[in-house]
Amino acid sequence: MPMAELRAKLADRGFTNISTVLQSGNVIVSTDSKRPDEIADSVRRLLREEFDVDVPCVVRTADQVRRVLERNPLHGVVSNPSRHLVNFLSGEPDPAIARALLSEDHSPEVVAIEGSEIHVWAPDGIKAATLSHAYLERRFGRVVTARNWNTVERIATKL
Repeated sequence: MPMAELRAKLADRGFTNISTVLQSGNVIVSTDSKRPDEIADSVRRLLREEFDVDVPCVVRTADQVRRVLERNPLHGVVSNPSRHLVNFLSGEPDPAIARALLSEDHSPEVVAIEGSEIHVWAPDGIKAATLSHAYLERRFGRVVTARNWNTVERIATKL
């Protein structure tokens, strides 16, 4: 969908300070709502009604995005930030499932969990990764959207 049209439709729905990052569905908005789930539902409804696209949305506050960058649990492991995926979950992962995932050998991939983000270092490339966002969605029963580290940094520069 054209990003200019998406920004206009978001403004029509009362969002302000709207910007998009790349063409990959990264939208930054301001709103009076303090509930990420409410914002995600509102954006999903807009996409369905205005663009006939039904995709789940995952929302993070500006502070949450900044904390992802500050806490980077794979710092020192990653040699190519385009192969460091941050998987943003729609909710906290089940602790038992998280412990099980962390106890397994995913070599050569490396996984770390920080809050509701799952970091994956995929040294052989994203397409070869076994810990894909689709796999993590099935495993955790949560909506997951993934961004590589470079994209997370780009998003943060617009906050």
